Amino acid sequence: MTEYQGRVLLVDDDRQTRLKLTRDLEGGGFAVSQAAGGRAALDMLQSESFDLVLLDLLMPEVDGYGVLAEMKADEKTRDIPVVIISAVENRENVEKCMRLGAKDYLTKPVAAATLNASVSKSLED
Repeated sequence: MTEYQGRVLLVDDDRQTRLKLTRDLEGGGFAVSQAAGGRAALDMLQSESFDLVLLDLLMPEVDGYGVLAEMKADEKTRDIPVVIISAVENRENVEKCMRLGAKDYLTKPVAAATLNASVSKSLED
Protein backbone atom coordinates (compact mmCIF):
# COMPACT_ATOMS: atom_id res chain seq x y z
CA MET A 1 0.00 0.00 0.00
CA THR A 2 1.32 3.44 -0.98
CA GLU A 3 2.09 5.96 1.75
CA TYR A 4 1.15 9.43 0.48
CA GLN A 5 2.86 12.65 1.54
CA GLY A 6 -0.48 14.44 1.59
CA ARG A 7 -3.89 14.74 -0.01
CA VAL A 8 -4.11 17.55 -2.56
CA LEU A 9 -7.23 19.10 -4.11
CA LEU A 10 -6.27 20.36 -7.58
CA VAL A 11 -8.62 23.07 -8.88
CA ASP A 12 -8.32 24.12 -12.52
CA ASP A 13 -10.91 24.51 -15.28
CA ASP A 14 -8.50 23.25 -17.97
CA ARG A 15 -8.62 19.45 -18.28
CA GLN A 16 -5.15 19.13 -19.84
CA THR A 17 -3.61 21.17 -17.04
CA ARG A 18 -5.36 19.03 -14.43
CA LEU A 19 -4.05 15.84 -16.06
CA LYS A 20 -0.45 17.12 -16.25
CA LEU A 21 -0.40 18.48 -12.70
CA THR A 22 -2.03 15.34 -11.33
CA ARG A 23 0.65 13.20 -12.99
CA ASP A 24 3.39 15.48 -11.59
CA LEU A 25 1.93 15.46 -8.06
CA GLU A 26 1.33 11.71 -8.02
CA GLY A 27 4.92 11.25 -9.20
CA GLY A 28 5.94 13.27 -6.15
CA GLY A 29 4.02 10.98 -3.83
CA PHE A 30 0.82 12.98 -3.34
CA ALA A 31 -2.76 11.70 -3.52
CA VAL A 32 -4.73 14.01 -5.84
CA SER A 33 -8.42 14.79 -6.26
CA GLN A 34 -9.57 17.14 -9.01
CA ALA A 35 -12.18 19.88 -9.26
CA ALA A 36 -12.96 21.54 -12.59
CA GLY A 37 -14.07 24.81 -11.00
CA GLY A 38 -14.35 26.90 -7.89
CA ARG A 39 -17.89 25.93 -6.88
CA ALA A 40 -17.06 22.22 -7.18
CA ALA A 41 -13.90 22.77 -5.11
CA LEU A 42 -15.80 24.53 -2.32
CA ASP A 43 -18.36 21.70 -2.26
CA MET A 44 -15.59 19.08 -2.08
CA LEU A 45 -13.87 20.97 0.76
CA GLN A 46 -17.06 20.70 2.82
CA SER A 47 -17.46 16.96 2.30
CA GLU A 48 -13.86 15.66 2.12
CA SER A 49 -10.58 16.22 3.93
CA PHE A 50 -7.56 17.70 2.15
CA ASP A 51 -4.08 18.64 3.31
CA LEU A 52 -3.54 21.30 0.62
CA VAL A 53 -5.36 23.04 -2.25
CA LEU A 54 -3.59 23.80 -5.53
CA LEU A 55 -5.70 26.58 -7.02
CA ASP A 56 -5.94 28.22 -10.44
CA LEU A 57 -7.07 31.87 -10.46
CA LEU A 58 -8.90 32.32 -13.75
CA MET A 59 -11.99 30.12 -13.79
CA PRO A 60 -15.65 30.71 -14.65
CA GLU A 61 -18.37 30.91 -11.98
CA VAL A 62 -16.19 31.18 -8.85
CA ASP A 63 -12.60 32.24 -9.58
CA GLY A 64 -9.56 31.40 -7.50
CA TYR A 65 -9.76 34.65 -5.53
CA GLY A 66 -13.32 33.78 -4.51
CA VAL A 67 -12.38 30.23 -3.52
CA LEU A 68 -9.42 31.47 -1.48
CA ALA A 69 -11.50 34.14 0.28
CA GLU A 70 -14.29 31.66 1.10
CA MET A 71 -11.81 29.08 2.37
CA LYS A 72 -10.09 31.56 4.69
CA ALA A 73 -13.46 32.83 6.00
CA ASP A 74 -14.65 29.30 6.86
CA GLU A 75 -13.51 27.82 10.19
CA LYS A 76 -13.44 24.32 8.66
CA THR A 77 -11.10 25.22 5.78
CA ARG A 78 -9.15 28.31 6.88
CA ASP A 79 -6.08 26.35 7.99
CA ILE A 80 -5.70 24.34 4.78
CA PRO A 81 -2.65 25.69 2.92
CA VAL A 82 -3.31 27.02 -0.59
CA VAL A 83 -0.78 27.21 -3.42
CA ILE A 84 -1.87 29.37 -6.35
CA ILE A 85 -0.95 28.23 -9.84
CA SER A 86 -1.73 30.69 -12.60
CA ALA A 87 -0.69 31.82 -16.05
CA VAL A 88 -1.09 35.41 -14.80
CA GLU A 89 2.22 36.71 -13.49
CA ASN A 90 2.20 40.18 -12.03
CA ARG A 91 3.06 41.63 -8.65
CA GLU A 92 -0.48 42.80 -7.89
CA ASN A 93 -1.94 39.29 -8.31
CA VAL A 94 0.79 37.72 -6.19
CA GLU A 95 0.34 40.32 -3.44
CA LYS A 96 -3.46 39.97 -3.48
CA CYS A 97 -3.21 36.17 -3.15
CA MET A 98 -0.73 36.41 -0.29
CA ARG A 99 -2.95 38.95 1.51
CA LEU A 100 -5.88 36.55 1.13
CA GLY A 101 -3.81 33.79 2.76
CA ALA A 102 -2.07 31.82 0.00
CA LYS A 103 1.20 30.06 0.95
CA ASP A 104 2.84 30.28 -2.48
CA TYR A 105 2.25 31.51 -6.04
CA LEU A 106 3.53 29.51 -9.01
CA THR A 107 3.37 30.61 -12.63
CA LYS A 108 2.29 28.18 -15.36
CA PRO A 109 3.86 26.26 -16.87
CA VAL A 110 5.56 24.92 -13.77
CA ALA A 111 8.20 22.19 -13.64
CA ALA A 112 7.25 19.06 -11.69
CA ALA A 113 10.20 19.50 -9.29
CA THR A 114 9.19 23.10 -8.53
CA LEU A 115 5.57 22.11 -8.03
CA ASN A 116 6.37 19.24 -5.68
CA ALA A 117 8.87 21.34 -3.71
CA SER A 118 6.30 24.11 -3.20
CA VAL A 119 3.59 21.67 -2.14
CA SER A 120 5.96 19.88 0.28
CA LYS A 121 7.15 23.16 1.80
CA SER A 122 3.59 24.46 2.17
CA LEU A 123 2.56 21.27 3.96
CA GLU A 124 5.51 21.60 6.37
CA ASP A 125 4.77 25.22 7.37
